[in-house]
Amino acid sequence: MNPPVSDTSPPTPTQPAKAKKPSLMARFKNLMVEYGPVAIATNFALLGLMFAGFYVAIEMGFQPSSTGAKVGTFAAAYAATQVVKPLRFAAVFVLTPLIARIPAVARFLERNKHKWSL
Repeated sequence: MNPPVSDTSPPTPTQPAKAKKPSLMARFKNLMVEYGPVAIATNFALLGLMFAGFYVAIEMGFQPSSTGAKVGTFAAAYAATQVVKPLRFAAVFVLTPLIARIPAVARFLERNKHKWSL
């Protein structure tokens, strides 16, 4: 005879539940609280380098003959920079902690952390 359903114990999991990976926004907030202005400076430095790189690359392959063409090169470089935005943010997540290890930057973070921490 089969025991009633209420008398049986629930099955035990064979593997412990995995810890849920924090969302991208939660990771970004943590990065901003921990590194603050260093993360912002890293982001803008990468933005400038990427924009300048795209502008020079487009300019090398394209010889504009009027002012309108110069604006076109600027717009194309901006559009290319926006296309690679996810890669830039990934680089910010990777590079910011490395930059923060530089002794002068580490001292700056320690002295001023109270200004941007919650």
